[in-house]
Amino acid sequence: MEQDHEPMGASFPHQTVIVHGDEVTCTDFSGFGPAGDRPGRLSDECQAALSAISEALADHGLTLGHTRHVAAMIREGQTFAQCQAALNEALAAAKPALTLRIVQRFPLPEQRIALSLTATPDK
Repeated sequence: MEQDHEPMGASFPHQTVIVHGDEVTCTDFSGFGPAGDRPGRLSDECQAALSAISEALADHGLTLGHTRHVAAMIREGQTFAQCQAALNEALAAAKPALTLRIVQRFPLPEQRIALSLTATPDK
């Protein structure tokens, strides 16, 4: 099993990319920018996390269209609607399973969301 640790800037060291066979799992991606800046709107934070995941998948020859499962971790369930449109737009073609998890806290106090997903090539 190959494991890449690809932090998105010094302020968010927890995201990882794990490759097992032809499966790629991207874990704990936030929407923070390379300088550790957080977008003002949650929908933009979600979109930024998806963009970072898309780049990580591309390194392994995959796209968001290869997503089989996505897990969204968020502090408050009622705010998920702000992120849902970005997820729908980015992942509609893949029709992945979705897990929504409400969490008490994230590694960074200002963090509002973390996305994880598993992608595999089309069979």
